[in-house]
Amino acid sequence: MTTWYEDAFRPGSEIRGKWNGRVYMVERLLGAGSNGVVALVRRGTGRFALKAGHETVDHQSEINSLLAISLTETSFKNFLIDADDMTVGEKEVSFYVMRYIEGMTISDFIHKRGQDWVYVIGTNLLRKLTELHRNGYIFGDLKIENMIVSNYGDVDLIDFGGVTSKGRAIKQLTEVYDRGFWNKGERIAEESYDLFSFAILLLKSLDQRNRFTGLTQTLPQTRDLEQLTAIIRENAVAAHIAPFLHKALNGEFHTSQEAYQYWRSLVSGKKIGPMTLKMPWLKICFAASIFIFGATVYIYW
Repeated sequence: MTTWYEDAFRPGSEIRGKWNGRVYMVERLLGAGSNGVVALVRRGTGRFALKAGHETVDHQSEINSLLAISLTETSFKNFLIDADDMTVGEKEVSFYVMRYIEGMTISDFIHKRGQDWVYVIGTNLLRKLTELHRNGYIFGDLKIENMIVSNYGDVDLIDFGGVTSKGRAIKQLTEVYDRGFWNKGERIAEESYDLFSFAILLLKSLDQRNRFTGLTQTLPQTRDLEQLTAIIRENAVAAHIAPFLHKALNGEFHTSQEAYQYWRSLVSGKKIGPMTLKMPWLKICFAASIFIFGATVYIYW
């Protein structure tokens, strides 16, 4: 059966905004899920990610959240490029356009370069979350599939469907990353919610025996964080960051800034391949990532 988006997002087809009139050429489909379709598109010499939503209300809420954080003086600034409607058959579908980031999942990255890179990736991801939290938002649906790792462990978040204002109910989640699934707290948008997901994300990326497959099939009354300790014990990287993981999983961090500082104290001095991870080196990496980001930003109007 043909899905509603197959013709609209066929490589070489054009997407024309109804209100702004901008035209995007589809290069290829990047993914399709329950809350939308994402395609790699081109306009002029620029390449972008275009996401079209199935449900207008939910998609508009995502656009509003992305617009708000795109106006902040953070690494999310100008992340949102365009927002408009397109016509698919007789149906009007909303879409938005955002920066396109080349990279891979954290699992693929550490498989290729080594698990010690978790120290750098974790630092960069916590910095991203701290920026988001400082501006009043929780990411909500933090998981391996919703982040991209590139360059020297640089991190970008790529799906903002779960972004929620602090204090509200989490609107989108993935069960195994959700503290409610593990009976460790409510599904309320607060910084500790993202930090719990962050800890699960790291454990899943380090889970060489794929233990999570079995854990997700357990009954609610039998789920316990003790089930995760086997993953921590058997992995040298997880064991080193175990104090952080335990605090994050048990909701002991009041803010992501506090978590970020604690993380830095744990990973400083760790070996990454032939290099030793020190705070001055982290600053150099961060400066390099800013330079690379600046070199890829372009104006297409």
